[in-house]
Amino acid sequence: MQHHGAHDPDGPPSAPADDAPGLRWRRDAWHLEPDSAQRALDVLVPRSAGQIVREAFYGTRRFDDFLRHTGMTRGVLSARLRELTDQDILVKVAYHDAGSRGRHEYRLTDRGRDLATAIISLLTWADRWLPSPHGPTVVLTHRECGAPVGTEIRCGEGHPVAGIGDIRAEPGPGARPRP
Repeated sequence: MQHHGAHDPDGPPSAPADDAPGLRWRRDAWHLEPDSAQRALDVLVPRSAGQIVREAFYGTRRFDDFLRHTGMTRGVLSARLRELTDQDILVKVAYHDAGSRGRHEYRLTDRGRDLATAIISLLTWADRWLPSPHGPTVVLTHRECGAPVGTEIRCGEGHPVAGIGDIRAEPGPGARPRP
């Protein structure tokens, strides 16, 4: 994100050229912590929490399956599942297989499912900028037509946002002026 001003959408943001006085956002004048982007990233930290959310996105639900797919120890997995449940990213749901005791599986909540856009964006970014020499390890396609799935940025009015140059950052209601 950037302040007002034109620049090459693929290059670094440039300084505003012709902003009217008082319209330019003076970033140094605002304290933005805790930043919304950082709070969202913190949900996926430590790395093991991100692995669990990724696995839940791929359809993993049961403890032993999370254990096998992530390679975590039982203690770490238990702690992370508890944290993600406390954060309302996952919910514990009881199940019972015939001939065994009742257990729980972990399903994404609405809040957790809303992370799908971020996960899809991260997959797309990594496939473009950190490609595996053998190609993507996961390919996402639309179940109905088979076309590749990706993310697209649009404004609240539905207009496509072509690049970072089309975005203006400005202090929101949670920002506080610096003394």
